[in-house]
Amino acid sequence: MNLRKIQPKMLQKIIWFNIFLIPIFDVITSFSIHFLGSSMLFILGMKFFFLIFLFVLNLLYFDKKSMFYSLITGIYFLLFFLILFFCQGSSVLFINAQNLFRTFYFPFCFLFLNSLQRKGIFQIKIRYLCYLLFLYLFFLVVPELFHLDFNSYAYSKVGGLGWYYSTNEISGILAILGPFLFLYLKDKSWFLRIFLFCFYLGGIFVLGTKVPVLAFLITVFVFLISYLVQLWRKKEWKKVGFLVGSSCTFFLVFCFLLISSSFYKNIKIHLDFLEIHSVSDLMTFHHIDHFIFSERLSFLQDTHEIYQKKSLPEKMLGMGIAMYDGEVISMKMVEMDYFDIFYHYGVVGFSLFFLPIFLISWKRKYLLEERISMFLIFLLAFFSGHILVAPSVGVISILVFIKKDGVVE
Repeated sequence: MNLRKIQPKMLQKIIWFNIFLIPIFDVITSFSIHFLGSSMLFILGMKFFFLIFLFVLNLLYFDKKSMFYSLITGIYFLLFFLILFFCQGSSVLFINAQNLFRTFYFPFCFLFLNSLQRKGIFQIKIRYLCYLLFLYLFFLVVPELFHLDFNSYAYSKVGGLGWYYSTNEISGILAILGPFLFLYLKDKSWFLRIFLFCFYLGGIFVLGTKVPVLAFLITVFVFLISYLVQLWRKKEWKKVGFLVGSSCTFFLVFCFLLISSSFYKNIKIHLDFLEIHSVSDLMTFHHIDHFIFSERLSFLQDTHEIYQKKSLPEKMLGMGIAMYDGEVISMKMVEMDYFDIFYHYGVVGFSLFFLPIFLISWKRKYLLEERISMFLIFLLAFFSGHILVAPSVGVISILVFIKKDGVVE
C-alpha cells in the first residue's frame, strides 16, 4: 500500500485511532496481568508497529531532523549493546532491549508526531485530549460504581483502580490532562460542566493517591491567581470579591469531600504506619523518603552506588537495567524518570532522550493550560513514578508538548 496516496485527513484518523486505542490496550494489559499473570506481547507489538508506522510516514514525507536523530540514536543503541556484551555478556541483552524500547519510545514518538504535525498531517485539538481523558475516566469510575474494579493497593490502604493496573500511570494521565478539562468546559452548558467536572473529581478521589488530587489543587490555584490578576488590573472589584467568595466556598466543600475520600484515609494510614504525629516528626530522611517519595530515595542511593562502580564507557553509554552475577539480575528501578534514564542509559542516552523536548518546545508559545500541564509532567517525572518512559503516559505528554500554537477547538 502506497501511504503517499492516502489523504492527510485519513492518515490523521489512523494516527488518532491508534492513540485512542492506548486506554483500551492498558485495560487489556491489566486484565492479562491480573488473570494470566503476565502482560500480552501482542499489546507491546501493537505499540511497536505504531512507532514503525510513524517512522515510515516520516520517511515518505522526509523529515531531516527525525531521520538524523534516528541515525544518531541508532548508533548509540549499537554502542550501548556492544558495551553490555563486553561487560556483562549476551545473557542480559534481551531484557535490556525490552527496556530500551520502552524508554526511548517517548523521544522517537515525540519527533515523528511533531514532524507530521508541522507538515499538516497530524493536528491536536483540545477536545481530542478531553475525549482521551473521558475514556480513561470511564474505565476508572464505571467499574468502581458497579464494584467490579481492581484495588489500588494490595495491603492496608484503600482505593480503586478501575480496570487499570498501574496506579502511577493512571494518576499521571489524569493529572496531565486535567488542565484541558477547564478549557474544554468554557463554552459548554452548565449541566455538562457540572456533570463532567464531578466525573473528573470522582476519578481522582476513587484512586486514593496523592498525585491527581495535588495536581488538581495546583491547576485550580494557578487558574484562580491568573484570573484574579486579570480582574485586578481591570479594577473590576465586584468580580474580584465574588471570585474570592466563591473560591473560598468551593475549597470548603472540596475539603469536606476530601476528608471522606480514599485519599485522606490513605494519608492517615500512612502517617499512622510511620508513627508521625506532628510536622517535626516528618522532618527526617526516613520519613520523607517513605511518605513523599515512597522509598524512591533509598532506591536512588542503591542505584548510585552500583553506578559508581561501573567503568567509564558504562557511565557514558549506560549500564542497562540488568546485571549478570551467575544469573541475570534486574536492578530495582528508582521510578524517578530523570535518574532512571541517566543511570541506566548514561550521559549520552540521557542527552539523546531529552534533546527533542528542548530543541522543539523552547520556541513554542503555549496556552496557560498547556504550561500547567507541562509543569505537572516535569514535576511528576521527578516525584511520581514513570511518566516520560511509560509509553502510555509518554504519548499523552507528547500531545501536550507538540500541540500547535493557537489550536483550541
